[in-house]
Amino acid sequence: MTPLRFDLIIIGTGAGGGTMLHALAPTGARILVIERGDTVPREDHNWDPVAVWKDLRYRTTEHWFDEHGEPFVPYMHYGVGGNTKFWGSVLYRLRREDFGALGHLDGVSPAWPIDYDTLAPYYDRAEQIYGVRGEAGADPTDPPRGPFPHPPVPHAPGMQRLVEEMRRMGLRPAPLPLGLLRPGDEGGCVRVEAVEVDRDGERLRVEAPLVVVSCGAANSAALLLRSATDRHPHGLANSSGLVGRRYMAHLATMMQGFHPFRHNDTVFQKTVAINDYYFGGPSSRHPLGPPK
Repeated sequence: MTPLRFDLIIIGTGAGGGTMLHALAPTGARILVIERGDTVPREDHNWDPVAVWKDLRYRTTEHWFDEHGEPFVPYMHYGVGGNTKFWGSVLYRLRREDFGALGHLDGVSPAWPIDYDTLAPYYDRAEQIYGVRGEAGADPTDPPRGPFPHPPVPHAPGMQRLVEEMRRMGLRPAPLPLGLLRPGDEGGCVRVEAVEVDRDGERLRVEAPLVVVSCGAANSAALLLRSATDRHPHGLANSSGLVGRRYMAHLATMMQGFHPFRHNDTVFQKTVAINDYYFGGPSSRHPLGPPK
């Protein structure tokens, strides 16, 4: 099998792989982008919450297995743009305090080896790329920063009423920083010898001096573990034995309120958040998290 050769191979087209491609595309390098899914069709169902969240129209039908060997359908979407196509587009910066040692109810989160100021220019650049919309200074926990690239997404009338009610309660609601690009708006790396690609039933060997593995937290780990060799019997980049361990997704409690006599005609409601309790609350000195 004669291998194909490129300067760079990017596996996955989500936030990680897509951002890497955006940065390197102007260089003139021969870049191969590998995605296991097809393009998501543009259709009315894209905006139908019943189709997306109840009928799971776009979610994968493959099965994974839990620690007991029982199969389940993961919350995964495969397509051009990756699982990021079905992400809420909220792009918060870590707060300045998050980089230091921070006490929580269950222990201390250790300090990072870098601080907020180290990443601030990269946050600026990322917000430009993703066209983030927000209002600098509206959030009381917001770290020092310049203005957002775009003004915040306006609140729907129903959400605006909630914002006003929260302000009357003494809270400080702020617009969510949303990365919503319009048409026309502007991972980790592992060295390997080659990538084997299944394309239309044919197995191809593709070589490049650099491969970016950016196919999602779970699938990147699975790919590295499946890539074991005699020299790396436990998988690539796994000398620690920690690849694929201690994976964490969103840990959150979800609550919904329904008014029995009022019709909710809000189409897009994810425009506001309160961070008043991010670093503590009236009866707690520990961080309580950011409700949205």
